[in-house]
Amino acid sequence: MTTSLKVSFIWTRTFFRFFDNFCVPNSLYDFFIKPSDYKKKIKSLYTDESSLTLPWKLTDKNNRTNRFWMYYLNGINPLSAPHDTIARRCYPLYVPVRKSLTKQITVNWPPSVSSQNRGSFEGFFYRHGVAVVCTFSIHDCTSLIDAVEQGMSLRYDPLFSMPSTKNNVALTTVGDFCRTLLSEEIKVVTDWFDEEPFSLVTFFEGEPNQETQQGDSIQRALEALACWDKAWQQRELPALNDHMIAIKNNQASDIMYGHANSRVLWIPRLFMPGKNYTLFWYSRNLLMATMQVKSFRDFLVRAENTNLIKRGTRLGNYARQIGEIIRNMEKGLKTYRTLSVYRQINNDRMLQKVLSNLP
Repeated sequence: MTTSLKVSFIWTRTFFRFFDNFCVPNSLYDFFIKPSDYKKKIKSLYTDESSLTLPWKLTDKNNRTNRFWMYYLNGINPLSAPHDTIARRCYPLYVPVRKSLTKQITVNWPPSVSSQNRGSFEGFFYRHGVAVVCTFSIHDCTSLIDAVEQGMSLRYDPLFSMPSTKNNVALTTVGDFCRTLLSEEIKVVTDWFDEEPFSLVTFFEGEPNQETQQGDSIQRALEALACWDKAWQQRELPALNDHMIAIKNNQASDIMYGHANSRVLWIPRLFMPGKNYTLFWYSRNLLMATMQVKSFRDFLVRAENTNLIKRGTRLGNYARQIGEIIRNMEKGLKTYRTLSVYRQINNDRMLQKVLSNLP
C-alpha cells in the first residue's frame, strides 16, 4: 500500500511597531491598534472581497471548517454565530487575519513524484507580527523511506520559484520571502525578529494497524521528520517514550511524536479509506493551535529579551493579556485542548520564565 502525508512548516516574525506611541496610522493594518477598529475589521471580513480573510475561511464543499477556532472562541461557531458576537470574542483572544500566498510561489515538483502532490502558502497577520504556513500534500509514496526522502527534498532542495528570484530556491528562502512580503504590505514595519520554523507532519495513508516499536523503521521515519536530519538513516534513535505525546482516546498504535519544534502524527487505524478525513481535520486543528502558541510565544520572549514588557505601557498590557491566553491554552481552559500545546508551552523554559515575570 502506498504512503501519503501532509507536511507543514510555520515561520514567525515579531515586531513592535504597533505598540509605539509615535506610530503614525498609515498602514492598512493599523486596525490592530484600536479595539473598535479591530472588531469592525473582523465583521467586515465576512463580506469583504479583499485578499484578506478570516482564519477559518478554509472550508470543504459542505461548508465545514476545522474546529480549532470554534474551541478557541470558547464554543462559538464562527460560521454561524452573529458577526458582532464573533468580533467581540475575537478581540480579547487576538485572532489573526489571513491572506493566501499560494499564487506567489511555484513548487517545481520532481518528475518522479505523484502528479497529485500540492503545495499551499498562507500568511497570518497579528498586531505583534506575522506568521507564514507552508503546507504540502505528498501522495503515492512507494514506502516509508520514499515518504521521508520526499519530505527531506521539500525541506532542503531548491524546488521553489518566486517573482523575486531567477533561480529555484529552497524552502527557507521561501519562508523569508513570505515574511518579508507580509511585512512590506504592513508598510510601517522597519525592524523585526525572525525565528526558526515549527513543523507538523501527518501521515494519512499507509499500511493500517502498524504498531511502532523502539528502533523500528516507523520510529526512524518519525524521528527523521521530527528532527529533519539529512543523515536520518544513520542517526542514533532516542528512546521512543521520551518523544511520545499522549493523544485523547488513543489506541496502542497511535503516536504523536515530537521534538521541541516539531510534531509527527502516526494514527494507522485511520489510514483506511473513509476514515482518514479525520486526520485532515485533526492536522489542521493542531496546525492552527501550534501557530497561535508559537506566534504568541515568540512575541513574549522577544519582548522580554529587549526589556519592553513594562507595567502600564501598551506593550506591557498586551503582553499580560497574551500571557493569560497562553496559560489558558496550556491548561486547556475554554479553548482547544491538546497535550501537544501543553508540551509546547510547559517545556519551554524561556517562555515559562517570561510568564512568571509578567506584570
